[in-house]
Amino acid sequence: MVIAIPAGVYTMKTKRSIVKLNARVYKKESRQQRTAMLDDLVKTTHLSRKHLTMLLNNTGKVRYTPQGVKLVGDPTVTYMHKRGRKKKYTREMVPWLKACWVLSTYRSSVHLKAFIDKNQDWILQGIAQRVIDGFPKQIRKDLQPLHSIPPAILEKLRTISSATMDRLLKPVKDQARLKHKYKPHPHASVLKKKIPVETHFDKPRGKLGYTELDTVHHCGMMTKGSYCCTLSEVEINTHWTELRALRNKAHQWTHKALVNIDKVVPFKIHSRHVDNGSEFINEPVFAYTQEQGIRYTRSRAYHKNDNPVVEGRHWTLVRCYVGYRRYDTDVEYQILVELMPSISLNNNYFMPTMRTIKKVRVGGKVHRKYEIDTPYNRVLKSSEVTKEKKQELSEHKGSLSYLEILQKIIKLQLKLDRVYRKKYNPYPEDEE
Repeated sequence: MVIAIPAGVYTMKTKRSIVKLNARVYKKESRQQRTAMLDDLVKTTHLSRKHLTMLLNNTGKVRYTPQGVKLVGDPTVTYMHKRGRKKKYTREMVPWLKACWVLSTYRSSVHLKAFIDKNQDWILQGIAQRVIDGFPKQIRKDLQPLHSIPPAILEKLRTISSATMDRLLKPVKDQARLKHKYKPHPHASVLKKKIPVETHFDKPRGKLGYTELDTVHHCGMMTKGSYCCTLSEVEINTHWTELRALRNKAHQWTHKALVNIDKVVPFKIHSRHVDNGSEFINEPVFAYTQEQGIRYTRSRAYHKNDNPVVEGRHWTLVRCYVGYRRYDTDVEYQILVELMPSISLNNNYFMPTMRTIKKVRVGGKVHRKYEIDTPYNRVLKSSEVTKEKKQELSEHKGSLSYLEILQKIIKLQLKLDRVYRKKYNPYPEDEE
């Protein structure tokens, strides 16, 4: 053989096919010709000489077992049994896992597992085609597998662990990876002297009604001028979250949002903890909290870890939906006003959240134990909420549809995107 073939060109299946094709000729040739054939096969397949001799000599040989079964040597037939435990959760599950991941608005695998468990009464029974058709075109394709779930996949979705979900979804998540950028904007105010400082470790635990507040600035890359913000208020025991859009950082918008939140939350707020932003440290907001008998505290300057519960939700509840663009027009503000309460409904009633219930330090390592549940279920379990309020919450959830809320959120996202692009490009574009 004059030419050389590099290793890796042929697969093992192809190499064995070459051996099988030459085996019959090999047995009939002279010793000298067999040596030449072996030389060529070693260069072609990169298999050892002894292994090739064994395969060529045994190809086509007939053997009979004691039970009378006829066996014919064939190098292209692979082993019938592979050692080791067979994989139960394989790549065939990825389309259904991806559909559930998209349906849960791209949550972590731990949250996705809890989301499927707590909503399996309608997720795993299949979603009607008319409901899937109500979503935008780019979402429709991902949700299509949930229209019909095979019984084998259905059983695996009930038993799969979050770690296995993470392993199977890793290629999908790598393609859809988003970058996280957040820049805080600390400010000072003379009212700080009237508002006591409280660190995260000094906060009272266990009593329902302690909330943390913060704002997410939709200012893009420039903080000058007036732009929209999102006010986020989180109850630290149940993780009940309320989002409200603010036209700008003026105190009148913050005051209006707090009044609205006090009317809709299913519990009495007894304490509010804020950062040092001017939207919170102002006379009207401070006077309103004192009038309502609400304890008002603030974080230490440049210590955002004093407000960790609300800070940890800026990405999952705000940035994931509206990104880092600058929203500064009235049209964009009106869309945000409609979008933010819908995200709150989606999170409070359907989305499981993780809460640390135990933390033990062993040497230099901290061991944490988490509890995962929806804010709605945590409120129902609380002894501080009246039976009438729990009944009202149950009736309200019965009137909600996760798929309808999600469709509304996605449509508002697309509308916000069109308005934003039209702001910088006034020429009409084709819309789906």
